[in-house]
Amino acid sequence: MSSRDTLRTTRLESIFQTAVSDFAVADSAVPAIAPAATQSLSLPFATPGQSLPITTLSTESLHSSPLNDSTLAVSAVKSSPPAMLRPYEPIASDGVIAGWEAQKPVHLRGRAEGEAGSTVTLTFNDQSWHSTVNKWGYWNASMPADALKGVADGNHTLTLTITDKAGQSTATTVDFGLYTDRTIKPTLTVDTVSGDNAVSIAESIYGVEISGSATHLPVGSVLKLTLGTQTTTASMGNDGKWYGSFHESDMQALKDGVYSLKVTATDPNGKTATEYHDLTLITHLSSLPKISFDKITADDVINLAESQQDLLLSGTLSTVMPGHRLVITGANQKDYAATIGDDGHWQVVIPAADVHAFINVGEIRAWSIDGAKNYIDVTHELNIHTGFIPIYTEMDIGGDMTLNYQEAQHDLSFYVEGANTLEINGKTYQPDAKGMVTLTSSELLALPDGPVAATFHRWDEYGNSDTQTSDKLFTVAVHQRPTLTLDTAFGDNKIDAADVNSWHLIQGSSSHLQPGSLVELTLGDQHYSASVKADGGWALTILAGQLAPLDDGEYQMTVSGKDSAGNLASASQTVQVASHTESANPLEGQTVDQLLETVSLTQQAETAHVAQASSAAAAPQESHLFSDIPYTLADHLLQHPAAHPLV
Repeated sequence: MSSRDTLRTTRLESIFQTAVSDFAVADSAVPAIAPAATQSLSLPFATPGQSLPITTLSTESLHSSPLNDSTLAVSAVKSSPPAMLRPYEPIASDGVIAGWEAQKPVHLRGRAEGEAGSTVTLTFNDQSWHSTVNKWGYWNASMPADALKGVADGNHTLTLTITDKAGQSTATTVDFGLYTDRTIKPTLTVDTVSGDNAVSIAESIYGVEISGSATHLPVGSVLKLTLGTQTTTASMGNDGKWYGSFHESDMQALKDGVYSLKVTATDPNGKTATEYHDLTLITHLSSLPKISFDKITADDVINLAESQQDLLLSGTLSTVMPGHRLVITGANQKDYAATIGDDGHWQVVIPAADVHAFINVGEIRAWSIDGAKNYIDVTHELNIHTGFIPIYTEMDIGGDMTLNYQEAQHDLSFYVEGANTLEINGKTYQPDAKGMVTLTSSELLALPDGPVAATFHRWDEYGNSDTQTSDKLFTVAVHQRPTLTLDTAFGDNKIDAADVNSWHLIQGSSSHLQPGSLVELTLGDQHYSASVKADGGWALTILAGQLAPLDDGEYQMTVSGKDSAGNLASASQTVQVASHTESANPLEGQTVDQLLETVSLTQQAETAHVAQASSAAAAPQESHLFSDIPYTLADHLLQHPAAHPLV
């Protein structure tokens, strides 16, 4: 069937339904004929399916006579309510009664599925109007125009009830809008869009819903939404709100920025309302900015001084969208909001008190968020040079870091690391390419005794500089050197045969030697030692017979020692040995114990004396040959100056 035939058929059906409906209206309007005198007929109970004979009698004659014999079939009736009524179309064809439509009755029509003769009741505002289903099943219910007088504009509901002959009924409701007051203009409001009136990239992917509320607009009213160059429609719901949406393609067709959403609606009386609502669109990836950083300093390096003052950070955003914010976060996990210019240039100041913690790990983060909550972040590495390597020196001065007089006779070279220059005794030295610094012998001898202080200066290409001081680079012990004296030995510096057979006290004095310092006496190939006493004196004994191995001749008897710094001291005398031309030693062969016993006996007899003992009061506590005898003859002779050897 062609579309033309379809249209023709549809029109014929509409004409037929209208004609039938009009006939039903006329049929229902015919006055009912008054029934004749009521007659009653009593029937016996019958079971379903049973037939009962009925005879009709004429009443026109004085004698009753049957007119017709017939049979009435009795059947069981199933009890079920009639189906609800379904109007062909909404009230006033669109469900809305406008002012001009309220001047005429309200009609509803349709076809009932129930039996003919059923009653149709239209109820509104506590009033009811009745009609009947005609023999073709059609019904037509009307409400007079006066029924709407005094009813407020808005959405209303009427009820259609069908009641069959058995008294069973079914009701249904019909909603309609009444808008007859031409003085009332509809109002519109727009809800917040996307929660913040800004649409982000993510929010635009599935389109953007727009909603709001309205007054004096019937359900189903169509509203027009305009956003930039894009338009769409919204529909009025039965909850007093309207709903519409823009597709993703609509969002992509609009440049990012701030727009004024326009909402327009017209009520049934032709009254138009318009509402505007600001809306920010940032839905394009191209609107996400690139974050760049300017040089933090002239050389883009943060030095020590710069890390102790306010730090200015700046850069550029490639794009700036409405509501844009930029935040910088450092190692201290604190956020610092930057100010953004119209040209995209941004800057932020980190307070001096925060800088050290802010730059601590050498990396910071910048993140931006625009008015639609599109987010992007980047990290930025910082060039930080705020310190130096530790200063390190390496030198060898006799293993004790104390420079003595002998060592000062030679230049001193040592290694320095981590310093550009150093000052010693008012003179500045610069390490060579290998880090070596040399002090000449004359410079060493010019240093005063005691700790040598050094001042180290250092700087780098980043502008860092500082000064470090060492109070004791090394110690000088050059000018206060020790001395030793040696008293005349053997009475006349001569050793004869009698001297060989005698014990001798050898002693002297010292200066600048610590008590307990060891001094050594050398005579030929013989060596003796003694300790320096608290008063600086020293003394040792040579036992009888110990000089015997010396051949006759001239010898240098030398006493030597050194202080804690290694400075040497010595004293010597020339000793003449002439012992082999005289008598043999009567004590030869005696042991030390025997000699000590003899000395003790001699002391008791008080018959001996020792010429040298008169000057032995300051002799050391201990002096000995290298055999380390705990108690020496020197000790004994110093304690008992009257003793003298046997001859």
